Amino acid sequence: MLNSKPVVTFKAIGPEDWLGLFFGAWLLLTVLTPGDVYRTFFHLLIYPLALYLLISKGGHLVAWKDPFVRLFVLFCGYMSVTTWLVGGGPADNDFQASRWGIEAALGMVAFFFWMLTLVQRAAIWGRWFLVVALIGALAGFVSAQPEAFFNVRLQGLGAMAQPIQGASIATAFLALGLFLTFHKANVLTRKDVLLAAVSLIVVFSFVALTQSRAPLISLTAYLIGFVLILGVQYRRLAAVCISLLAGICFLGLAFWLSDSATIFDQLISRGASHRLELWWAYLAYPPESLLIGNGAGFDFNFTEASRLYLEPRGLGHIEHPHDLWLGAFSETGLIGVALQAGLVLLPTVAVLRSRQALSVKLHLVALLGLFLLLTFSDEFTLLISLHPVWLFGWTLLIFVWTWTRYGEGETATADFAVEPGDQKCR
Repeated sequence: MLNSKPVVTFKAIGPEDWLGLFFGAWLLLTVLTPGDVYRTFFHLLIYPLALYLLISKGGHLVAWKDPFVRLFVLFCGYMSVTTWLVGGGPADNDFQASRWGIEAALGMVAFFFWMLTLVQRAAIWGRWFLVVALIGALAGFVSAQPEAFFNVRLQGLGAMAQPIQGASIATAFLALGLFLTFHKANVLTRKDVLLAAVSLIVVFSFVALTQSRAPLISLTAYLIGFVLILGVQYRRLAAVCISLLAGICFLGLAFWLSDSATIFDQLISRGASHRLELWWAYLAYPPESLLIGNGAGFDFNFTEASRLYLEPRGLGHIEHPHDLWLGAFSETGLIGVALQAGLVLLPTVAVLRSRQALSVKLHLVALLGLFLLLTFSDEFTLLISLHPVWLFGWTLLIFVWTWTRYGEGETATADFAVEPGDQKCR
């Protein structure tokens, strides 16, 4: 009898594996295709599969028992209800805010299920995040007009079409790829190091040419921390020296190729982009209800901060506070700020209490710091329909939480994410 090899069929791929494949494809779509394409993909494929996982194989128990998911869903429910109690804007806006709350809650459940599979396949996903960051940055270079390299802000495609958001997405993907690639010492291949080096150089150049100061500062700070973490992880002075030398070389090369003097002048000429005035306006003119805010359905242009402070100064056209915490304060009040702070504190405390290596803990804290920096001067809410903040905000937060609770070095895991024989118990 001839020996036969097992045939791999689609039936052998479980729903959680399909979810991982869908998310991998979706990440690529977000950096290459228009919003209608990657949003439709998420709604037609990822949402239904997340619902299926939620109602089957105990998925609802896994998700509901998770503190981060429970807090996020509570935040979504709070926002969806309180928008009808305060404010006074059109009912359509309140309905939209409530719909966003539902979409955000289910979206986070999908992210959670995805991350449960991601942390079990760190090497594969590390390479994929680096590849997607590299492709997204290269797409920005290829699609740009020649004058964009010197006179205008470079932008990418898809969700990266807005310079600040594009730079933030590339930064987050690069950081996640670097963590997943370098979190274990002495398991790297030359191909991994080459991919990481090329991605790092191209992404940094892209971020610099977008002239987006917050992402540029965030990425630079992260890379400095990354070099120090490598020194702690590998415990070799040579590794630190080589990393520092490589960092200096690629920074110098990036700015030399991009006419650093022109970029620096353009960065300085924009001043603070009215950020300080915006932040002062929302602090000096808080929402009528300090506890529950103006409501997520209330137009920022109708707030006292906009009418009484920004409009007289010709800044009434600016749509939101450009700060995640002031946005939460304006929309959901102090209670909303506290709930949002809990979403940051949960993974922070989990990291500090985990049994992972010091270098891994430091790197996870660096990812949380990156989240805080990237959302400090641009976004206004985490609770929104499918939006670029899902890519550089949600992804960083839920990854740190899931890696710490369910990833390598920890003993907890989800029943549906592994085979029965591999299941571990806390």
